[in-house]
Amino acid sequence: MLGRVLGLVPTLFIIASLAFLVARLAPGGPFDQEQTLAPEIKANLEHAYGLDRPLAEQYFHYLGRLAHGDLGPSMRLRDFTVNELIAVGLPVSLTLGALALLLALVGGLGLGLLAATARRAAVDRTLMAVTALGIAIPPYVTAPLLALVFGIYLHWLPVAGWEGGAARDLVLPVIALALPTLAYLARLVRASALEVLSLPYVRTARAKGLPERLVLVKHVLPATLVPVLGYLGPAAAGILAGSLVIETVFGLPGMGRFLVEGALNRDYPLVLGKVLVYAVLVLGLNLATDLALGWLDPRVRRGRRA
Repeated sequence: MLGRVLGLVPTLFIIASLAFLVARLAPGGPFDQEQTLAPEIKANLEHAYGLDRPLAEQYFHYLGRLAHGDLGPSMRLRDFTVNELIAVGLPVSLTLGALALLLALVGGLGLGLLAATARRAAVDRTLMAVTALGIAIPPYVTAPLLALVFGIYLHWLPVAGWEGGAARDLVLPVIALALPTLAYLARLVRASALEVLSLPYVRTARAKGLPERLVLVKHVLPATLVPVLGYLGPAAAGILAGSLVIETVFGLPGMGRFLVEGALNRDYPLVLGKVLVYAVLVLGLNLATDLALGWLDPRVRRGRRA
């Protein structure tokens, strides 16, 4: 366990270095859009933030601050540091992502098992058609549609903002973010459940008169969870990536919205800080998924020892 955690450090170092180089080599700068700035003022700002130094010097200065947990000041939101902006946006993004992943997991398991038990029936065909649409349509299309129907036409739910942390403000964002993952999980669970349902021990349980509900819970569901856990790491990464669009569409004060604004404004410290936080979250989720998979499936643990 400790070795795997320490193995994340070189990965984070590579991500931080690549993010720094990509951000600095991209055309434009944080003060290029401020056309009203006099050249002298612009030069003073670049000197204050160290942008007039050689690239190698900027890189090592960035690594030194990063080693002390200091992500630097925001170049556009000048009253805030990147650490402060992360402290504001991270709880919102984690809440949105966790609820979306939970909805996708519960909904995918339920719909997948329902489709597997009703194989080739109308319910199965309908669910597979709907899930195919859910996979094909990206969140940046479903999010405005949900806001238009349920927010503007029906006036059931708010379409932007998160005032006072009200739960109803997150309903539409969570649904829009969870739909593609939910659809994929439903198809994955259906395929896995159909395979398990054909195994001899499941047929034996049915022949003994065990109720169908207990067959699903005791025999089918545990075996079905193995491929689902294997997909949770990529699913969580996809949800984190999708939150960039969802938070911008619904005006949520999360990390994704700050990252998009920082990228558009060439706010180097803000972009680098957000990228590192997302990298830590993705790597941590993949590590937790691997550990859970090893606990659930002993064959994985034996494979690691081998």
